[in-house]
Amino acid sequence: MFAESNKKKIVFNTIIGIAVLVWSFYFIDRGFYMDESGLLALYRTTFLGKKLFVENWDTLQMGGILVYPLFALYYGVLAPIIAPLGCGVVLFMRISYQIIRLMIAIYLYACIKRTKYRDSAFLTALVYYAFIISFKNFSYKSLCDFGLILFICWAYRFFETENKIYIVLMGVATCIAILAYPTMILMPILFVVVLAIMTYKGYDLLKPIIVYIFTCFVCGALTLIYLQFTSGLVDAFSSMTYLSDSSHTGNPSMRLVKMLISYFAFACIAYLPIIIMHVVNKVSYVSESFFNTILSLYWIIFMVAIFAIKPESISLSRLIYGFLIIFMWFPYLVYKRESNEYTRIGQYGQPGYDGKQKLGIIFFVSVCAQLVWALSTNQDIAIPGFMTIYVILAIVMITGERLEGMKLLRFAVVGFTLFFMGIWVAEGEGGYSTIFEKRTYVTYGAYQGIALSDEDYYMNESCYTLLTKYVSAEDKLFVSMGHGSSAYLNSDAKMAAGTSYARAGKGQTRVLAYWEAHPEQLPDYILIDTANKYYEEFEAGETYQYILENYPTTVAEEGSFILLSK
Repeated sequence: MFAESNKKKIVFNTIIGIAVLVWSFYFIDRGFYMDESGLLALYRTTFLGKKLFVENWDTLQMGGILVYPLFALYYGVLAPIIAPLGCGVVLFMRISYQIIRLMIAIYLYACIKRTKYRDSAFLTALVYYAFIISFKNFSYKSLCDFGLILFICWAYRFFETENKIYIVLMGVATCIAILAYPTMILMPILFVVVLAIMTYKGYDLLKPIIVYIFTCFVCGALTLIYLQFTSGLVDAFSSMTYLSDSSHTGNPSMRLVKMLISYFAFACIAYLPIIIMHVVNKVSYVSESFFNTILSLYWIIFMVAIFAIKPESISLSRLIYGFLIIFMWFPYLVYKRESNEYTRIGQYGQPGYDGKQKLGIIFFVSVCAQLVWALSTNQDIAIPGFMTIYVILAIVMITGERLEGMKLLRFAVVGFTLFFMGIWVAEGEGGYSTIFEKRTYVTYGAYQGIALSDEDYYMNESCYTLLTKYVSAEDKLFVSMGHGSSAYLNSDAKMAAGTSYARAGKGQTRVLAYWEAHPEQLPDYILIDTANKYYEEFEAGETYQYILENYPTTVAEEGSFILLSK
C-alpha cells in the first residue's frame, strides 16, 4: 500500500514538474521591464571592455563579471547561429538565466533529499524554481539570490557532514552575492560573528571560521587582480569616490526608519492571530495542529484580501506581503512551539547540530539579506521582502515533518507562487501584466524574439531606427534616461556615460562630472526620450542645459526620440 502511494506521488510530481518546466520556458519571451534593459546594458559594458570603476561609475557594475561568459558565448559563438533563428541577446540571457535557476533548483532538491525532510524536497525545489526575483533575467537581485541559495545549500551540507570543503564553497557563494550586490559585504562579517558565538558555546568551529575567512580573502584578492589588469587599482580606487545611485533621494536614515516601521506593521498583522489563540488557549486547550491550521487559514484569507483590495493591478508585491507574514511567524513556529531533542551545551566538548541550528542558518541568511537590501533600496518593503524566500523554502521543507496542521499553508504557498510564475510578467516601467495581454514579436536587434506591448514595441522600433540609420560602432552614444529604452543594447556604439542608469535629472550632475573627468568619453550623439516620465526633471537639470549649449543639431526624430549631435 505504501509503495503504491509512493509511486502515485512520484508520477504526480513528475507531471507537475514537467508542466511547470514547459510553461516557464514557453512564456519566457513575454514582456519587457525597464530594469532589464538597463542592467543587461550595464553588464554588457564589462564584456565590451569598459573599465570597472574608472569608466563605469555604477554601484552595481560588478555583476558584469559574473555574466561575462554568457555575453562572450552569445556574441563570440552563438549569435551567427541563433540570431537568424529569432533569438536576440535578451532572449538568450533569459533562457540562460532560467537554465541556471533550474540547475540550482535541482541541486537544492538533491541536498534536501539527504536530510530527514526528503519527502518535501520536490515541493521546496519547485517553489524556489517558480519564484520570480523581480523579473526573469539576470539582475543584481537574481545574481545575489543565486549566491545566497548556494550558501544555504552548502551550509546545510556542512552542518550535516562537517566536511570543510563546504565551508570553502560557502565562501565562494558569499563572494558571488557580494559581486552581484556590493552592500552584501556585511554578510560575511555577520556570519563570522555567528560562528564565533557558536564556538564560544562549545562548537568546534575555529578551523571552519579560518577557512571561510581565508576563502573570502582569496576571492577578494582575485577580484583585485582582475581590477589591476583591467582598470588599474590606483585609478579604480580613486574613481570610487564617484560611486552613487542617482535614483536614491532623501535621507538614508529616514528611509531605514520608514522600512522598520513597515516591518513593525507586518509583525503586528502576523502576530494578531497568535495573540488571539493564546487568549483562547487560557480558556480552552488548543492543540498544535488546530493552532497551525488556524494560522494557515489566516494566511490564505490575508492573501485573498490583498488581492481583492485592488484586483485590477495585482502585482508580485502582493505575494511578497504574504511571505513577510510567514517570515514573521518562523521564529515562533520553530523556536517556541516546537520541542526538539538536543545535546545540552557543556555535556560534551563538541555538541551536535540539531535541526533548529540548521534552520537558524536559513533564517540568518534571510534576515541579513533583508537588512542589506533595506539599507540600499529606494523602494518599499517589497524589495527586501524578496529575501524572505529562504524562510518560505524552510517552511515548505519542514511542514511535512515538524509542523502539524500546516500542510494547508504549504500547498497555498505553492499555489500562489505557481500562479505568479505562470500568469504574470514584468513589463513597462513598473508593475506586472498577464501573459494574455496583446503583444507583438520583435524580429530585429537585441529584442529579437521578445513579444512586446504596443507601447514598448513602438518605443523599441523608434529607437532602433535612429540608431541603425545614424550611429555607428565608432561613435560614442549617451542616452538620457537610458534605463527606459533598449538603446545601449541595440547599438554597437560606445556608452558615453558612467552608467546605463544616467537619469541626469534635476540636481544629478554625475554625468557632467564623468565627462569632465573623461573628456575622451564625450558623446558624438545624444538620444533623448521626451515621453519618459523623468523628462521634465531632466529639462530642469544642469545636464540638459549643457546639452542645449553643446549639442544644438537635431539629427533626426522618431516617435518620442530626438537624436542630437554637436
